[in-house]
Amino acid sequence: MAHNNSTDWIEELQRNLSNIVDAIIYHPYIHALEKKQISKDGLEIFVCEQFQIISNDKRNFAFMISKTSNDTASKLFIDCLTSELNALESLMVFAEALDINEIKLESYEPLSGCQAYTHYLTKLAAYGSDTEILAALLVDLPVWGNNCRKMSYIMQENYGFTRKSCKFLDNFATPLPEYFINKSKELIMSSINDTPLNEKKIHIATRMIIDYELTFWDTIYKHSIMKQ
Repeated sequence: MAHNNSTDWIEELQRNLSNIVDAIIYHPYIHALEKKQISKDGLEIFVCEQFQIISNDKRNFAFMISKTSNDTASKLFIDCLTSELNALESLMVFAEALDINEIKLESYEPLSGCQAYTHYLTKLAAYGSDTEILAALLVDLPVWGNNCRKMSYIMQENYGFTRKSCKFLDNFATPLPEYFINKSKELIMSSINDTPLNEKKIHIATRMIIDYELTFWDTIYKHSIMKQ
């Protein structure tokens, strides 16, 4: 069956995943930050995990660019790669605010629950389609951005961080560009209308990525509280 309205289809996909999305947006990690229950050591875990994730995602997007034959997808992945490179740069400013040097970042032993997201993205980069990746990003990035926005506010209000040191969080809190959303939706709908099986694959990829996003927050919460 041909789908005509990409917005309706994406919104339905988001609605189907709303329980997981809500679990992320109202996560106890955010509440713990609000109550200043996470120490400086606990915050270090967030920064060090993000360093590992962004470093890997940078490679993921570079690989996606090299693999795709679709010019539109290539441009969208280039935008993603640029975003990751900027994120790495601003993460260093965040790390400096916590007195985390590069040696500490490089030698940090990551937590598997936090890294599951980026490892699944690697699997999609290698074996998935452009549209599986784009749909997963369309659903996940606004959710991640929502928590980054809350964290930036809390870091400045409760932990004395400057606006500059929260640039890493603020950049992700910015809504996705209209171009990115619209072009991604066009590619997704074209893929679904081509082959009905693609709809199932896209749904699975999106559910998996949002599940792994939740796993990140669950893991970081557990280990940050243990650091008290």
